[in-house]
Amino acid sequence: MSRRGYGRDSVYRTIALQLQNRINAGEWLAGQRMPTEAALREEFGVNRLTIRDALDVLRQRGVIESRQGSGTFVTNPMPVLEIAVDPASPVDDGSGHASTRSVIHNVNESVLAEGPDPDDGSAHRLAIPRETVVRLDTVTATAGDPFAVNSYWLDGRRFPHLTESWIGDAPLGTVLRDVFGVTAFYDWRAFSATAAGDLEVEHLGGRPGAPLVVRDGVSVDSDGIPLYYVRRRIRADRAAYVLRYR
Repeated sequence: MSRRGYGRDSVYRTIALQLQNRINAGEWLAGQRMPTEAALREEFGVNRLTIRDALDVLRQRGVIESRQGSGTFVTNPMPVLEIAVDPASPVDDGSGHASTRSVIHNVNESVLAEGPDPDDGSAHRLAIPRETVVRLDTVTATAGDPFAVNSYWLDGRRFPHLTESWIGDAPLGTVLRDVFGVTAFYDWRAFSATAAGDLEVEHLGGRPGAPLVVRDGVSVDSDGIPLYYVRRRIRADRAAYVLRYR
């Protein structure tokens, strides 16, 4: 049995999230030393084990590291994207990552290409004729640093001239809402892995064949009609996902 009790479990996770948010906001930069455990205990009013458990969460995510005799330091933190498992929530939260309750900031999405793509699999997922399928490729960046290449498959009849309707570097969900009057909701999402190809290397860096996290799925409108199928490819060293059930 875990030494973490149910009450303390929620407390240390809350503290870990608050510390993560403060790191993302720049309170402690990469290479800087974090406050001591004693200082954090006093600040949050909890015991030593609760603080250690909270810091362990950040260590497991690669956000901080302990150096013997020196203390705890911030690493070069990767974006952490929290998915609140609530099927009634719209997917557009403004984070640009179709999305999640994101704890990263300054995210934008830029169009790479748009064109017809008579893909049988996407046509089946969207329940539309294959000749009407349009593919849209984009890149997502945080603070100007690209971390995901995205491919969307949509119905070209419902969303004509989508690229021409794009508003700055807004995420797709914002464009669908503001231009087409449609709010997107999750239908399903899945996780898998793949190897980086030319497109991913060009926009994300790294080397060909490097591991990528894949997050794909279908989003629907308020009537349950499929809006798009999306396939995101993210460098495995650039982002982490946390599923939050409570």
